Amino acid sequence: MEAAERGGGLLPVAVRELIAGGVAGGVAKSAVAPLERVKILLQTRRVEFRGSGLVGSFRTIYRTEGPLGFYRGNGASVARIVPYAALHYMAYEEYRRWIILGFPNVEQGPVLDLVSGSIAGGTAVVSTYPLDLVRTKLAYQLQVKGAVNLSLRESKPSEQVYKGILDCVKTIHRQNGLKGLYRGMAPSLYGIFPYSGLKFYFYEKMKTNVPEEHRKDIIPKLACGSVAGLLGQTITYPLDVVRRQMQVQVFSSSNLVKGKGTFGSLVMIAKHQGWKQLFSGLSINYLKVVPSVAIGFTVYDSMKDWLNVPSRERAAVVVPVLSEDGSNTAPVHSS
Repeated sequence: MEAAERGGGLLPVAVRELIAGGVAGGVAKSAVAPLERVKILLQTRRVEFRGSGLVGSFRTIYRTEGPLGFYRGNGASVARIVPYAALHYMAYEEYRRWIILGFPNVEQGPVLDLVSGSIAGGTAVVSTYPLDLVRTKLAYQLQVKGAVNLSLRESKPSEQVYKGILDCVKTIHRQNGLKGLYRGMAPSLYGIFPYSGLKFYFYEKMKTNVPEEHRKDIIPKLACGSVAGLLGQTITYPLDVVRRQMQVQVFSSSNLVKGKGTFGSLVMIAKHQGWKQLFSGLSINYLKVVPSVAIGFTVYDSMKDWLNVPSRERAAVVVPVLSEDGSNTAPVHSS
């Protein structure tokens, strides 16, 4: 890809999009880490947090683990989200450009963003899923303040399961092989394809209702992005619950989802835990999504400005125009 033309040095635009997306993802994820920890504990029905609610869960974590407990597993989370966000943003931009180049007559609207966003989401998930699995397992562990780490295995409460990110990866690989690092990826893909696509779709669709002179302002972008994230998350949230329970099933006493597959697990969870369990932690996710999207968009835009990355609205896409004899003529630039 061509190097940037606006004082961006020798780095191609795609590389700077990777950097901007990675930094934005890391900052946003760290800002909402406490809510993410509580959400995972509620999703996976850890005994100590059943029926605790948001405030009760925060109290339990603070009492048993101290302030640092709110960030347990955040190292793995950031290690995953940085490459994930970087790939997601960059892949979305690239897929969108490739579709326009391959199909010059395609309508450039929300449907294009739906397709590009869906494929980009799938690409990012497959590339970074093992880190998401590690993040979930570390966040699911419980540590008592001033005492040794506690394992999730009820029969061995004093045993530590994982000492950190590398130990977690090595243990999973040793016990289950490479496929163990991708346990629960199917519902992740089922969820990310519609979620990522719908997020971009709703975002672009809502932006069409914003006056032209305000479309580049940060506040309208944050508002559109936050609402789009909420709508997409609500529609696909049950699949996220299935993914979490599949990821930590080795620790679960019920093992309802063991060997059931994605849709079989949906049925089993609804039957034995109630349909409300499929939306457990959703209210916390709402509280998490809004600031996460707001911070993510703000940091991403700031990084793009600092790295001199042209916005998608102003970025030119070179579309070759064929003459009557089929040969290429001068390119046409369209945004």
